[in-house]
Amino acid sequence: MTNSQLLKVVSKKALKYNKEIEAIKLLLLELSGLTPHEFYLSLNKEVSDNFAKDFMEKADQYIINHVPIQHILGYSYFYGYPFKVSDAVLIPRVETEQLVEHVLYYYDKYFTNQKLDVIDLGTGSGCIGLSLAKEEPNLAVTVTDISAAALAVAKENGQSLNVDVSYILSDWFSNVKGRYDIIISNPPYIPDAEDVQDIVKKEPHVALYGGKSGMTFYQHILEHVKPYSKERCLIGFEHGYQQKVDILGVTRQNFPHAKVIQLKDLQGRDRFTFLGFGGVLEDE
Repeated sequence: MTNSQLLKVVSKKALKYNKEIEAIKLLLLELSGLTPHEFYLSLNKEVSDNFAKDFMEKADQYIINHVPIQHILGYSYFYGYPFKVSDAVLIPRVETEQLVEHVLYYYDKYFTNQKLDVIDLGTGSGCIGLSLAKEEPNLAVTVTDISAAALAVAKENGQSLNVDVSYILSDWFSNVKGRYDIIISNPPYIPDAEDVQDIVKKEPHVALYGGKSGMTFYQHILEHVKPYSKERCLIGFEHGYQQKVDILGVTRQNFPHAKVIQLKDLQGRDRFTFLGFGGVLEDE
C-alpha cells in the first residue's frame, strides 16, 4: 500500500465519523518523519505493513476514541516551535500565536530594546510565555499555573527550547511576587453550560471552563492585577469572540482611564483585548 492509498482509505473513514481530513494528513506526515516536501514527493511510495498498521491504529484513536492528534503524537507546533502536550494541558491554538505576535509588536513599539519583566498567567504548555522568551531575549519571563502537572509540561518545553524562564505554581496571583511590565493571559473562557466537541473533552476541564459566562478569571485577574503591574505596563488577554463587550465592561469597571485596544483574529472574530498604562497604546 502506498502513502496515497493509505491516506485515501483512512480519510474515507474519517469522513464517515465527521472527523477532519487535515488531521489525518497531519498524523500521516508526522509519523512518516519526512518534511512536507519529501512527503508529497513520496505519496506513491510503498510503505511497510508495520507502518500502515501503526498509522491506522493511531488514526482510530482519533476517529473512534476522539483522542486529539496532538495527544497521539505527544506534541504540537506553536509559533514554529514543537511543544510537548498531554492531557494535562490545553493544546495550543493558532489564534494564540497572534497573541504572541501582538505582544512582540507592542514591545518593539513601546519598549524597544528595554529589559522587561513579563508574566504569563495560566501558562499550560508554556506556549505563550516560552515563545516570548525565545523570540525576545530582553524579556525576563515568568509563567504560572495552578496545575503542577501542567507546570511540569511547561518546564519540559522550556528545557527543550533552551530558554531561561521562572516557573511558579500559583492560583493566579496567589504565589506571585513583584511587579511586571507585561502581564499576559489566555485563561479558560468557555461558559460552564456550553457543550464542546468530544475531542475537546479530552483536554483538561480546568483549562477550558471559565464559570457561568466564561468571564470568571478575567474578572479575577483585572480585580487583583494592580499590585503586580508597573506604572508603565501592558496587559493582554485572549478571549472568546462573544466576550468582547463583557471583557470591556469589566476592564472599565477596574480601570476607567486605561487605554484599551480590542483586536480580531485572522477569522475576523473578536479575540484579543489589551490595556495600556503610562503611555503604552496611547497612539494606537
